Amino acid sequence: MRALAGLLRNEKFRFLIAGATTTAFSYLLYLLLLLWIAPTPAYAVSYVAGIVWAYSVNSIWVFRGRWTWSGLAAYPLVYLIQAIVSFAIFSVLLQRFQLPAVVAPLVTIVLMLPINYALGRKIVRHTSRPAPSDQDRQP
Repeated sequence: MRALAGLLRNEKFRFLIAGATTTAFSYLLYLLLLLWIAPTPAYAVSYVAGIVWAYSVNSIWVFRGRWTWSGLAAYPLVYLIQAIVSFAIFSVLLQRFQLPAVVAPLVTIVLMLPINYALGRKIVRHTSRPAPSDQDRQP
């Protein structure tokens, strides 16, 4: 149990957990929305909700900041930059390194983790003051 507590104090580990929950949240919401609406609008709604979820979890839990409207407005930049860089990496992996098409996306994801972490952290830190720690709340 102490090992888990130690891992949860690690910002990078919390980032990985946040990414997993964002993926799960977005996908489950998509599946739920499919019960009422067509796939394209369901995907759009779940994608936007996933960005809100990701910003919320990253700002409050991962990077220990405060949730702000300016942070939420800026957070889609992470996804835009991630998309541009991901497609470039993916293309290089396929064309220059001739990785198999089934492997290239996985390598791209792994290579993008540090970039996504740095971008998300920068946006949260730039748009939010740190949340008060437990020590700050004590009288």
